Amino acid sequence: MTDSKDHKLPLSFRSRETGQIFSWLQAGDSCQVIGIGSVGKSNLLRFLQQKDVRHAKLGTEWDRFLFVYVDANKLLETSEAGLWELMMHQVLVELAERGIGNGAFQEIDDLYQRAIAPATRHVALRCLDRTISILCNQLGRKLVFLFDEFDDLYRTLPASVFKALRALRDDHKYRLMYVLATRMELKRIRRVEETYEAFEELVTPNLLWLFVYSDRDARYMLRRLAARYRSDPKQIRTALAVTGGHPGLIRSIFPLLQSNTDNFMETLLADRHVQEEIGRIWQSLAGEEQKALSFLVHGGHSQTPERALAQLKQKGLVGGRWAEADQIFSPLLERYIRRARPFINVRIRIDRYKRSVWIDNREIENMPVLEFKFLEYLDRRRGQVCRRDQIARYLYPDQKLAGVSINAIDSVVKRLRKMLELNPKKPALIITVHGVGFRLVDGEAVNAFEKSKQR
Repeated sequence: MTDSKDHKLPLSFRSRETGQIFSWLQAGDSCQVIGIGSVGKSNLLRFLQQKDVRHAKLGTEWDRFLFVYVDANKLLETSEAGLWELMMHQVLVELAERGIGNGAFQEIDDLYQRAIAPATRHVALRCLDRTISILCNQLGRKLVFLFDEFDDLYRTLPASVFKALRALRDDHKYRLMYVLATRMELKRIRRVEETYEAFEELVTPNLLWLFVYSDRDARYMLRRLAARYRSDPKQIRTALAVTGGHPGLIRSIFPLLQSNTDNFMETLLADRHVQEEIGRIWQSLAGEEQKALSFLVHGGHSQTPERALAQLKQKGLVGGRWAEADQIFSPLLERYIRRARPFINVRIRIDRYKRSVWIDNREIENMPVLEFKFLEYLDRRRGQVCRRDQIARYLYPDQKLAGVSINAIDSVVKRLRKMLELNPKKPALIITVHGVGFRLVDGEAVNAFEKSKQR
């Protein structure tokens, strides 16, 4: 990629992780990068594309590799054809930026136009197949697709997509590789079935668990931030101590380091950006991981099942570089769990950063603004009764309450229930509290969970 798009991180950045990934790629193998929310998976994938990184890690072969970054958030539609379109589009972007093969570029662009044309869209996979053949055979490239946010793709797309990806790789062994960035192992994203095993066999032997920053990387990132916010060494040490070296938490708390409050941790937890960052981490965890962390915080190590504790350590949530062996990696996350007692085993997940909503393993696509705001309001007060007048003020801030009819609120609720409820006429998630308002009944409160485990 061109220098203008590079992050210009030092070659020492994530040296252990990048060294492992490049060793797999040089052997012609695919791999999977697994890490909790905002731990830096996207940053790592983009770092692999840097020219100086490829040169340093791949030696004389550095220019034979073509890294194509595929961000699932850029899908025009969540479908098989949508994925083939995005993969081909990103190939063209890389070729244009690198100035590779003008004749080949035109041929691939013609294939791309066929792949998106309504009359020939059904042969998009054939167009992608031909594109890969041009790159690998005609241009002699080793092609690496870097799939970001792969959880959503694996959860939603049909099995035929992954059978096709496996077949493409088998046709171009050791010249076509995949690097998948996910929040959990593939087998835990979707129920393991024979139709997916062939694809999973490509990556499951090569799993890389992405943890928080090393001491060197954390201090480098903090120095970059410190140059913007004029922070002193003491504040940098504070940032490391409370975040446990987590990239997203570091970014969210750094502007607050200037605060000289008596209760600094509470100041952080009261900040909206910090709350959202912690929420992203919490929502990226599987239900059993949330339970295990709740056990650890409220019950202590003696009450945490050993298998669950081992799983938390494997994912870098407990112990590691910045914490004792049986402590949560970040005191800030631990304080959040202890104080906020977040819900576990929820069916509805909201990502405010991406403005997306999931019910179980199904994404609600293109949720209208009012419905999203209403659900977001209930989610922030999960389990509580929300009054109609409070909801009206939130949904219609520019109108007088007298101008917001009961029917307007009820219409939003009705539309939302159609999207979320199995039986909208007998709602189990958005409950009407007659004469008062509505309540989101989803998941299990940690305090209720704590009582149940003591029985």
